Amino acid sequence: MTDLARPLRVALAGAGMISLHHLIAWRNLGDTARVVAIYDPDAATAQRRAEAFGIPQVVADPAALLEQETIDALDIASPRETHAFWVAAAAARGIDVLCQKPLTPTLAESMALVQSVAGKVRLMVHENWRFRPWYRAIKQWIEAGEIGEILLGQMAMLTSGMLPDATGACPALVRQPFMAHEPRLMIAESLIHQLDVVRWLVGPLRVIGARALHTQDSVRGETLATILLESATGAPMVVSGTTVAPGYPARAQDRLELIGRRASAVLDGTVLKLQGARNEVIAFEHEQGYQASFDGVIAHFVACLRSGARFETDPTDNLETLRLVEHAYWAACLHG
Repeated sequence: MTDLARPLRVALAGAGMISLHHLIAWRNLGDTARVVAIYDPDAATAQRRAEAFGIPQVVADPAALLEQETIDALDIASPRETHAFWVAAAAARGIDVLCQKPLTPTLAESMALVQSVAGKVRLMVHENWRFRPWYRAIKQWIEAGEIGEILLGQMAMLTSGMLPDATGACPALVRQPFMAHEPRLMIAESLIHQLDVVRWLVGPLRVIGARALHTQDSVRGETLATILLESATGAPMVVSGTTVAPGYPARAQDRLELIGRRASAVLDGTVLKLQGARNEVIAFEHEQGYQASFDGVIAHFVACLRSGARFETDPTDNLETLRLVEHAYWAACLHG
């Protein structure tokens, strides 16, 4: 259990786009934790992050990141193909880990990694979508019995991010260039979030069928997919999405409909409605909610390290989401 008498000392692996939200979340914890070292293969990028957030050590060698000083935890915000290296390196030194999703590129690799570090350190997967405030509100309604038995669910993410804009660039690739080279894209990179949210809200799921298509030469992987799932009670759930939807915004905002025996929960972007015997409407601000999900993950990670409580997205839980991803690719005949 982490020493409660001093701030948690954190090393950050990765200084790319998503690291900004990690660092804001660490800063928002105040004196509870402190990022003391950062590494990125692009030294200039790491230096800019260090200067912006007052990080004392910028490290040029990956192996040296965990040896700068006594580190309590490693926050991994690097590309997925590096995750296994960082988790293993931290585990070898007895350093607890928070690792961005997906844990590794495939379910088999993730299962092997989890087994190899079991009992050595505490490992939490940074799957932050379910920490968005609108999904926390839906979960509260479900647990309070407001919705009742869930009979049907459908969740969609539609964006134009992979379509060229007025400048000829694809906004999604400008924001996250690595996506151009991912062989598994729509399901493994994007819909993994929606699959995790639906599984978290309604309980265990199994994949019944899936279809996916590759439509853009600018990327390697699939750009649209629909997945049909079934809950433990037999309720059908549909998760679908595309990044090539003309007329839609370049950044994703979900639509979710959960139909229950007592009421329905409907999310349209950041407007959440409870419809039934009791009606309620909650409006959220997207950017605040987006950052709040990072804040929630990192605060939860630190709180559990200090208390010894179970992580909400520990490897056992996250492997179930990865299993849905893998099964969706098999059902879509994209397992080769």
